[in-house]
Amino acid sequence: MIIVLSCFQGIGSLAIAQEETVQPNEQQQEASCEAHTEEKDVPVITNPIVFDEKDLNKLLEKQREYVEKHYPNYCIKGKGEEQDVMDGHRYSFFDLENEDEEWVITIRFDIEEAYQAYMKKHQKEIEREAAKLIKQGIIKIE
Repeated sequence: MIIVLSCFQGIGSLAIAQEETVQPNEQQQEASCEAHTEEKDVPVITNPIVFDEKDLNKLLEKQREYVEKHYPNYCIKGKGEEQDVMDGHRYSFFDLENEDEEWVITIRFDIEEAYQAYMKKHQKEIEREAAKLIKQGIIKIE
């Protein structure tokens, strides 16, 4: 049962990923930005503003609009979500490039509360998907 519960989080990420359609060029941009992470130390600004929004999709849209408004001289070249191993929170991030296409800054927003609300709202769907994966033998319970 513990294994199933730990899988719920991963399955929830799949549900979010399935809900959001990513264009192939965005995937390439995100992969490119991940490669940049390893190459140079880029400043990261975390939580420049906190939005009072519980709907995950609306929150992500507000965050994107904030970045575009407050960083007009930069282009969003990568975006996504990650879980910080130090504090256990989920964050959305936006990798910004200057006009020379150099990755110069990353803006991160804490989305943990909205993510948990999303997971709770979709719990039944996640449980059905987990049961299906267990039945198919993809997830094994010991």
